[in-house]
Amino acid sequence: MNRLPNKMSKAKIKLIEVPSDLAGAKSGASMGINALKLSSLHDGSKYFEDFPSVVIQDENRAVYDGTPHTCAKYIDKVALVIERVAEEVKKTKEQALFPIVMAGDHSTCAGTMLGLKMAYPHDRIGVVYIDAHADFHTPFTSPSGNMHGMPLAIATDLDNQEVAIQTPSVAERAHWDALKSLAGTRAIDPRDIVFCALRDYEPAEAHLLEQYGIKNYSTSKITYEGVKKVVENIFEDLAHCDHIYVSFDVDSIDPLYIPGTGTPSDGGISFEQALQLNMELIKNPKVCCWESAEINPILDKQNISGKYSFVILDEVTKSLIENY
Repeated sequence: MNRLPNKMSKAKIKLIEVPSDLAGAKSGASMGINALKLSSLHDGSKYFEDFPSVVIQDENRAVYDGTPHTCAKYIDKVALVIERVAEEVKKTKEQALFPIVMAGDHSTCAGTMLGLKMAYPHDRIGVVYIDAHADFHTPFTSPSGNMHGMPLAIATDLDNQEVAIQTPSVAERAHWDALKSLAGTRAIDPRDIVFCALRDYEPAEAHLLEQYGIKNYSTSKITYEGVKKVVENIFEDLAHCDHIYVSFDVDSIDPLYIPGTGTPSDGGISFEQALQLNMELIKNPKVCCWESAEINPILDKQNISGKYSFVILDEVTKSLIENY
């Protein structure tokens, strides 16, 4: 099993920027990374000078041409970005670097999970998914067709046809099947997923959560039990996994703190809880990748979401360096 050296250093961290918002419900998430950079600049931080970075080519201009696909909108273009992310994450792990991924819409985290599986083909990868939404829809079940709601179904190779509401076209199905098989095998076992702050999902997704016994540490549970206890429980839940991937969608935080996101949902965790949660999770040496997504400056108020999100990014990075 590949492991990073015991002592993390700045030289062992690589930033992967994914400025894509084609799969989201609203445009603007592609600018979230610039909001982080602006916040860094205002804080007098040299964060984005301290680490090597790579920018993944996006396909955002496709929005001007429209898409013939309705069950999985822009799937042909979204698939290209997911494939690029997967290859970059795989390469980053092969270089013995720790990837910190900053994404626009959350669809591209499918590429992160696929890339991790490509890097660790024989290992079991656990997922801590901090998100208001389940992101377990498929082209067979999604009422909107927006692919930022489908990354976990891609990574777990699930169609969920038993509760289908529609039939994807031949072309959509071909792209979908190719995406799910990109790593050569299922990237993530659905039983190896743990949610935090999940609260906004639909019956088709609930079907999968129940079928596979997927745990959710709700906002109330995090509040009543405390972040450290919840993190201890999460690591017990995923103790059988060789590696752990942490995916942080900013809409897990209540819109009172993070208004600048495409699909806000009331009843989320506080900024302080999100900060502590991510800082505690990153301390575990099994964590092999950390990702944040879904900042939308167009919907923000005076870049408050960018400011809070940069604090989390910066502190998580510091915790990563200090605890390895």
